[in-house]
Amino acid sequence: MKVKFRLIWAILAFLLFAYIPFRVLAGPPPAGDTVSSALWWQVLVYNQVQQIKDRQYQGCVWGDSISSALGDSLGEKNFNFAIGGMSSVSLLEQLKLVVPQGFTCKKSILAIGTNDAMYGISDEQFVSNLKQAIAIMRSIGTKQIILIPAFYSTLAASYNPKFAGTIARVDEINVLINQVATDENMTVESSGIQALFKEKALNGDLTIDGVHLNAKGLDIYRKVLLNILN
Repeated sequence: MKVKFRLIWAILAFLLFAYIPFRVLAGPPPAGDTVSSALWWQVLVYNQVQQIKDRQYQGCVWGDSISSALGDSLGEKNFNFAIGGMSSVSLLEQLKLVVPQGFTCKKSILAIGTNDAMYGISDEQFVSNLKQAIAIMRSIGTKQIILIPAFYSTLAASYNPKFAGTIARVDEINVLINQVATDENMTVESSGIQALFKEKALNGDLTIDGVHLNAKGLDIYRKVLLNILN
């Protein structure tokens, strides 16, 4: 009965995820992060809760739509917690719901910040949120946490505040990520993802809309994450 119930929820989550417009998954207009109040987000997190109870994972990925697009392609030993629209604000809400489930991650990749740039999250709040998330991950036995810099959009997309943060703000967020990494004695994996960019802008050949990666871009990103996880 329990298996059947979980299957129903998994199907519901899949259908709901498929129904939500892609742009919505990438985040609402920059009026702060209200993603965790949305029913579709709550359903997706509930589905995660049903899958992870008492599980032990080699690696976990936390992030937004760029990472969530990889789905479960990172292997059975790893779990992808990323959800479209996520910022450091909704990340903390997600952690409150999943951490009590008794799962463990030996290693975590934290790829957050792209939507913080778009939502207008302040420097102080972003740093505080990121440090809180790191502390929570360590509390469940995570020995190594690798930070991924916030992603640039294409130059054209960066001019639309409803679509992406400005390149200047992404730069500022990445300075904060490096600051937190120094404070927490952690690594920032920036070299691997450089193949996705041309200077400080997303390579137009690797994106479907100026923000999200196409198949070629996802293949590059997947290999970077797998290299870290394995």
